[in-house]
Amino acid sequence: MSIRRSSACIGTYQGNVGRTLWKHKRNVKNAESNGRTSFILVLEINREFTKPPMETTALSKHVLERKGSPLHYWVGGPTDAQTIVLTHGATVDHRQFLDQVDVLIDHYHVLLWDMRGHGESRPMSIVFTVPEAVNDLIAILDREAISKAIFVGQSTGTYVIQELVFRHPERVEALIVIDGTCITMPISATDRLLLRSTPFMLKMYPFEMLKKQSAQASAINKSVQDYMYDTMSAIGRDDVINILTGVVQCIHGEPGYAITQPILLVHGDHDKLGNIAKIAPQWAKRDPHVRYEVIPNAGHNSNQDNPVYFNQVMLKFLSELS
Repeated sequence: MSIRRSSACIGTYQGNVGRTLWKHKRNVKNAESNGRTSFILVLEINREFTKPPMETTALSKHVLERKGSPLHYWVGGPTDAQTIVLTHGATVDHRQFLDQVDVLIDHYHVLLWDMRGHGESRPMSIVFTVPEAVNDLIAILDREAISKAIFVGQSTGTYVIQELVFRHPERVEALIVIDGTCITMPISATDRLLLRSTPFMLKMYPFEMLKKQSAQASAINKSVQDYMYDTMSAIGRDDVINILTGVVQCIHGEPGYAITQPILLVHGDHDKLGNIAKIAPQWAKRDPHVRYEVIPNAGHNSNQDNPVYFNQVMLKFLSELS
């Protein structure tokens, strides 16, 4: 285990949403198809919500119809290179990682996707759960004949990749965990109560307030906040509640369990959501091959708030895997 800190540990909306909503309370079918459509495009990437400005990136776009939802995903980079799979957080979409795609695509085979109910992968069609998101991702990997990869996740995306390594460890080369808590560490009785109460609290919470407070709590960069607000608005209240309810149900304490693959564990120095800052050092001690860093000048969406610094940390970690 190695622990490096670039700033003081401070701070998961998308991870411990029950705790977050509690903090803000005072302010307040389905047949599976193997059909496939794909086409090559030049994606004109709008980087209004990230810095520095983006350039055009060539990716191929694909759609996998599965259990009533058109799962959209994008691939690019050398096909004979190591594969890196990126899974975004709750209520956003694949564009969350466009700053990372720019520095990866020349040297890695990159796959990013919109989870069921997010971005272009709509309608959701079935209840959103983290295990079902894992099943969706496995179906995409199988379609692309990807047997093993490095998995990157942000917030809820970290829960998907943690569940994937728990169920399918043979498919995971390494993990990059961005602003996420550990779903297999035991939680307190208070946290369990908050998680169980989250679905009710979400239904009572005004949607406009939820969007604004979620965006403000997740990023310090105004353009990233605007991006989050817009993606939540596009999903709509009912599906946002469906997604977040599924997120808070994914925690399962596993005494004696450890992830043996290499892990890069990061969060922003301004990430005050949930128990990320509290749990990260404990997680870094539990698992044997963890590199732990705090991203300066960044909130919960640290890869977007400070992409230049995050990318440096990510690339260094990747270079040490070989």
